Amino acid sequence: MKNFTQTILAILFCALLWPQTAQSQVNFEFEGSIDNINPLDSVSMFSSAFGFARIGGQNYAGVRLNPELRLGKVGIGFDIPVYFSLDNGDLYTDEFKDGTGLLRMISYLSYGRKKKDPVFVKVGQLSGERVGYGSLVNNYNNSMSFEKRKTGISYDICIKKTYGVEGMYSDFNAGSFNLFAIRPYVRPFGASDIPVIKTFDMGFTYVTDKDKSKRYDESNDINHFLKDGMNAWSVDMGITLVNSSVFNLGWYAHYSQLRKVESDSLKTYFTAPETLANYDNGTGMGIGLNANMKVIGNLFKLNARVERLWYSDNYMPQFFDAMYELNKDAKIAQLGRAEKQEGIYGSLNASILDKIIVGGNLLLPDDISETSPAFMQFHLRTKDLFDRILIEGSYSKGNLTKLDDAFTFDENSLALMRFAYKISPILYTGVDYRWAWVKKENGNYKIDNSVMPYVALKFQF
Repeated sequence: MKNFTQTILAILFCALLWPQTAQSQVNFEFEGSIDNINPLDSVSMFSSAFGFARIGGQNYAGVRLNPELRLGKVGIGFDIPVYFSLDNGDLYTDEFKDGTGLLRMISYLSYGRKKKDPVFVKVGQLSGERVGYGSLVNNYNNSMSFEKRKTGISYDICIKKTYGVEGMYSDFNAGSFNLFAIRPYVRPFGASDIPVIKTFDMGFTYVTDKDKSKRYDESNDINHFLKDGMNAWSVDMGITLVNSSVFNLGWYAHYSQLRKVESDSLKTYFTAPETLANYDNGTGMGIGLNANMKVIGNLFKLNARVERLWYSDNYMPQFFDAMYELNKDAKIAQLGRAEKQEGIYGSLNASILDKIIVGGNLLLPDDISETSPAFMQFHLRTKDLFDRILIEGSYSKGNLTKLDDAFTFDENSLALMRFAYKISPILYTGVDYRWAWVKKENGNYKIDNSVMPYVALKFQF
């Protein structure tokens, strides 16, 4: 009964976040090529929220300004906090310290739409990033701490429908070379009019990370295991088998390698010498299908993806995922114990009348263990479903070794949630709930939860 109650509460929690919330900027998009599910993406918006927040153990009151400007294919979003401490009246400025500083006021700057326009570029906070077919980088987020958002870049440029390059860089922080991914690709018949064949593409992905910044944990340690870098590569290919106005189906395959991390720190980490002695490069491969369906305009949209995975010792599929930034050392250490495994990755996202948007994804090894954990992610969003009530939220859980713990909130969980009530066409009131990493007074990070009541102003222009 306890587990059932806990599960129900967690599902309800997942229904609370507004993507343009005062506490976060979260983008929910289908993994496939289905139309963007947010009908407001092409309009300019102004939103602001006044409320209370508890950050790093201190109480603050103030306002967040979130204007979004859209002009054709160009978009720019701002996130400007103006908070004052309730204890001493000081202005809260920690969000702008270190790294990119005041650039954090720009939540994103974008041009075009990925895989739809020849040129797509987005600079700012990155969420749900995927490179290629997702064998190495999938569902990646560059910011685990709301107070210390990072400024990165994601891009995809295709020339004459034939040659292209896509990739991302996680954080423009001059103090270290952070997560970098690049995938040059080619569509040999992209400029032709041959059905099906013209959609075939193949690419090569290279990923490296030499991050020297602080970890998001209770200690002052840096990323020791990244001293010489975390490196990986993959080759992939795919083709659209069916492409119509209401349904399309694609097939893809990939092969990847996670390079052995050469770090003296690993020698002191593993207490069993034989563990490190057997640690070497790890390889994995997968074959999958991706389907999109759209019925009568926006009446119903569906994206489904299913993939069969095979991988060797010292390999974890989708290694650079939503949980990677939590503790890179811990994840790299898992590679030393990871055993040969098979598994399934699946995702399902649906939109009804652009008013109910629900979905999630699951990476599930055949035999779940500490060396082969599962990963799950859910999101839900409603818009004008009820007359005045908005309900939205997202939930992620990594390093999952028991499915019974799927909705147990711990250091491997991230949750962003909101209830909101529309007082008038432009005025809202509500409550945000957040389970995420926060910065403490001593400069370290810890996992914590917070509740923020607010009054918000939002309108189009």
